[in-house]
Amino acid sequence: MQTSNNKGFSLVELIVVIAIMAVLVGMVGMQVIPYLNNARRSKDIQILSAIQTASVAAYSEKIEAAPTSGTMSITITAGSGGVDVYSCDVSTAQEIADETKFLVSIPYVSEATERFSSKTFNSIDKIVVVFDLDTDTVEVHAYEGSDEKTQPGEITAKL
Repeated sequence: MQTSNNKGFSLVELIVVIAIMAVLVGMVGMQVIPYLNNARRSKDIQILSAIQTASVAAYSEKIEAAPTSGTMSITITAGSGGVDVYSCDVSTAQEIADETKFLVSIPYVSEATERFSSKTFNSIDKIVVVFDLDTDTVEVHAYEGSDEKTQPGEITAKL
């Protein structure tokens, strides 16, 4: 009598294992995708927080020239040729904007598609930094057209 010494798996066994693995990968993938989106959004919030931190540092350097009450804002929009345009409502804010531009060395509006990776922030065309001197707070707001993409109070710091 001859005994067969076949070592290995049959084609049917391999197909069953591959099918089971495909189902498991699909189930795990559906659970991981929301976490990836949240991680991308957190990274984008971190970029906006860096702008806020630079603005607060610039404000602290120009504090003697800053008004003591009211609000001032810095609006950052994408300009032509990939250069960001900073517009301000008071002259002190322009000095703070210039210092902020120096402190933050990343292109964040003109190259938003490269820097922002979440679905929420990938098409931002305007960032507004608002200094509320009555409450000593700084807020950063991101906009796509006229739609604000940040939640109220999401990126707020004390002066």
